[in-house]
Amino acid sequence: MDEKPADSNQTLVLEQKKKSPAEKSKALFQLLIAYIVVWVDLFLPQPPIQAFSVLWFAFAAAKNCARIIIVIFIMKKIGLARRSFRLPGGKELVDGLRVATSAGLLALGIAGLAYLLGASNPLLASLPMPAASLLLYLVMALSSVAIGYAEELFFRIFAPRLLETAGLSALIALLISALIFGLSHASQGFFGIIVSTLIALLFSFFRLRGKSLHALALGHAVYDFAILAALV
Repeated sequence: MDEKPADSNQTLVLEQKKKSPAEKSKALFQLLIAYIVVWVDLFLPQPPIQAFSVLWFAFAAAKNCARIIIVIFIMKKIGLARRSFRLPGGKELVDGLRVATSAGLLALGIAGLAYLLGASNPLLASLPMPAASLLLYLVMALSSVAIGYAEELFFRIFAPRLLETAGLSALIALLISALIFGLSHASQGFFGIIVSTLIALLFSFFRLRGKSLHALALGHAVYDFAILAALV
């Protein structure tokens, strides 16, 4: 599941041109249903668990592991899983750090601009942060890795591939997926949507440059963990 974006694959491009309108509509419908199934909790009341607590992070880790399993199952079912799972290599770990560093620099720039404009993330600003502990950092790390893989697998691999089968280019497919990713953070308010979309565009840029799922997911995880650790 780690190959480069599909626009470099001439065979896939030819197959896309042969798609009928019905087949293209089917791909879009599959994406809609998959989004509702995988991210159903976004539309449901949240469980009464204190945000950013050990239990909250543990629940987030379990929930996103389930998402990963569901997405992989769907990809195999509809023929989008092109490679079997493998462990990340050393280059991907380095690439992940580069992705995380770039995301962190972008976040710092956005934070500076937000400070000047007096904007804030209502979700983070209104919730109390727990006291730091070794257990908290452990489940926070596990949660960050699970979220990184779940979100990158869906928004940088699965959704773009389905959009490509509907006849879109790899670039447009990634841009649309980035926008969907940003809108999925509506609970964080307008500022959260903007920040999430910009971060998603950055990850999409790295995807277009040929970075693998492992590099993107690990970079995403390091970025999330750094933000959460700083808040704690």
